[in-house]
Amino acid sequence: MIYVFYNNDPLAQDQGGGAEHFRALHRALLVSGLPFRMVAARLQEERVDAHVDYVSRGADFPRFWLGCWWWFWRNRHRLRPEDVFHFHRNYAAWPKYVLAPRTGRVVITYHTVSGRVLETRLGRWAWPLRAVMRALERRAVRRADAVVCVSEGDRRELARRVDPEVFARALVVPASFDAGLFARLHATPPSPALAERLLFVGRIARPKNAPLALAVLEELHRRGRTGYTLTIAGDGEEARALVRRLARSPTAEAVRWLGRVPHDRMPELYAGHGVVLVTSRFESSPTVVKEALAARRPVVTTDVGDVRAWIEEGVTGFVRPAEAGALADGVEAASRLIRKGRVGTAPRLAAAGEDRVMTRVVDLYRALGTG
Repeated sequence: MIYVFYNNDPLAQDQGGGAEHFRALHRALLVSGLPFRMVAARLQEERVDAHVDYVSRGADFPRFWLGCWWWFWRNRHRLRPEDVFHFHRNYAAWPKYVLAPRTGRVVITYHTVSGRVLETRLGRWAWPLRAVMRALERRAVRRADAVVCVSEGDRRELARRVDPEVFARALVVPASFDAGLFARLHATPPSPALAERLLFVGRIARPKNAPLALAVLEELHRRGRTGYTLTIAGDGEEARALVRRLARSPTAEAVRWLGRVPHDRMPELYAGHGVVLVTSRFESSPTVVKEALAARRPVVTTDVGDVRAWIEEGVTGFVRPAEAGALADGVEAASRLIRKGRVGTAPRLAAAGEDRVMTRVVDLYRALGTG
């Protein structure tokens, strides 16, 4: 049996790379012929699936983590040596290590470098807690049978920060995206009429840094480029702060906030905009970048995660420092690409297609389950 633990819901339509990754795993396992169960957090009420066990509600990780302890306690006697347990976050493996230590094989996937959110919020005050967390993290990954990172940059940083030996042999498997959904779009470059329509897609949370997207729009208007508009697609814990920030903005009338947009409507959303703006403080393998390139929309992004692996500078997008002026320069350059009809295709995306990525993950499950 394959058990996949993730603080998300494979039946929900949430945006974001984590949500899409979980959906992709669900789709891949359904057709793999392997027996599996997904241990998840319920984020919707409309759908159920016999393969999904919900152990918490909402996106709060501590609740999910406590739910995992309860799940292992209830199921500890039925787990088998040939089982594979796949945890998305090293912390999530501890219920298994404690309550079912001699059963099955363990995979840990890193979707970012652990501790970044804590360090962003607490600064230097985070170091005592991070020291304890890092000690537990080292023990967790050393006990794992396989460790996966979604970008080479993360693998190198984790080797430096956590354990050089473990991460020297870690697998790098990029976060997939639903290429089939965009293949049906028959994507064409944006028309010149869309050259000043900006789109921000993502959770309204500190790592995604939506206020910087608003600051970019304000900088463009300050330069006299008052035709630019910004659409924000997303919701999250920082939404109230963004509302307050937007209320003070001189560009408020040029901003449209859609809230959460269902995943299957994303091609339509990209098609109605010209430039996709990514302002994240940190990411590992942002799905929005791959989706935008599949929709043939130029991307202007901060230098995070593996974005340079997918973007061809000056052809499909621009990577710029996390500063409003530099990103505004990138936006203007992207608009010129659109007006000149020079937005290129992104052949590199084939490596991130769902079929290719999920084949690697399912093959790992097979190898561990028979090892």
